[in-house]
Amino acid sequence: MKINLIIDKYHNDKRDSIKRAFAKHGFKISPTDYEMTLFVGGDGTFANDAVDFIGKPVLFLSRQWKKPNGSVSYNSQANIDIKSLESIAKALLTGDYEILEQPVLVAKYDGKEYASIYDFFVERYATKEALRYRITVIDGKTRLHVYGISNGFIITTPLGSTGYYSYPDILNGKKPKRIGHDSIGMAHILPVKIEDVENGRDVKPQIRRTFSKNAIIHVNIERDVGQMLFGMQGSRGVGINYRKPISLMVDKKKVLKMVILKLKR
Repeated sequence: MKINLIIDKYHNDKRDSIKRAFAKHGFKISPTDYEMTLFVGGDGTFANDAVDFIGKPVLFLSRQWKKPNGSVSYNSQANIDIKSLESIAKALLTGDYEILEQPVLVAKYDGKEYASIYDFFVERYATKEALRYRITVIDGKTRLHVYGISNGFIITTPLGSTGYYSYPDILNGKKPKRIGHDSIGMAHILPVKIEDVENGRDVKPQIRRTFSKNAIIHVNIERDVGQMLFGMQGSRGVGINYRKPISLMVDKKKVLKMVILKLKR
């Protein structure tokens, strides 16, 4: 089996042992001719780099960090100790895995499109004033109109939902839970005011909501606070003109083929 191997700088000390573990079972490592890409890193590495491999099988691996500021990897399929690497190699050779198709988010702004397998978020950036925005969600027969005043908002895929979207759980000492496979999520970041109107009626405002993957989300920023859009490859983000709308939705033509191992425990 031919594999592509991508390892981030925090796991580079394991590069040789990983290569040896797979070579022992006859794997060939090639960056150009391969059947599957193995990513070794944290969720940040997966979010940044896996976008380039949409439509191809990818396997996420990491190490079990014991330090509090270690790389977080909720989407890793297995640890990279020697025993686990042996099990991973055997599972791939025997076909003990399945492919789970994960949605890809698209953000459209100012004539450009940006893709993300995790999430997009818009936050205030240049002033201490809160961000004010209106969001319209069209999801089948549901029309949700949201007015928010907060630090910003997040739109997430299931893969990204254990991250920034789950901050209310993390602040309450709970373990983040991934939203449904066919869903996308929306969350306000530290809101001071939320108003929700669903199909013409006022409803109880919610910090977080989920919608089907068919939902289309339109956003209008109402006050310029130097807002930025984050979530695309790279970490610097894109400046958002408050006069120009943003649209977010799942790309129906693209999927991430995530490898789910069936390891014997």
